[in-house]
Amino acid sequence: EVCAEYAKTFYLGTMLMTPERRRAIWAIYVWCRRTDELVDGPNASHITPMALDRWEDRLEDVFSGRPFDMLDAALSDTVSRFPVDIQPFRDMIGGMRMDLRKSRYRNFDELYLYCYYVAGTV
Repeated sequence: EVCAEYAKTFYLGTMLMTPERRRAIWAIYVWCRRTDELVDGPNASHITPMALDRWEDRLEDVFSGRPFDMLDAALSDTVSRFPVDIQPFRDMIGGMRMDLRKSRYRNFDELYLYCYYVAGTV
């Protein structure tokens, strides 16, 4: 439902996949969206580096088969079925940390690195 509402074109593309892969991709998308919403959503002004630390701990729990909620459970199921590396997820959280510290970049290399962390990881 999250994919269908917030990423219509992406959602339509996933309809070409097998149901198992589709659910896996949706689970990853939802985790990425939730992560992005931490620093760009309505509660962004209340997000601290410690909140991102807790989110990263929660990610570790998801990858260890200990989900917190149903959306985490979908991702936990995905990583148990497919060879998904945790590092891009950690990197995305790193990008969210960059959002908390900085909004302008001195040069293209800094901007490129930021783009990897917040978008390339997806």
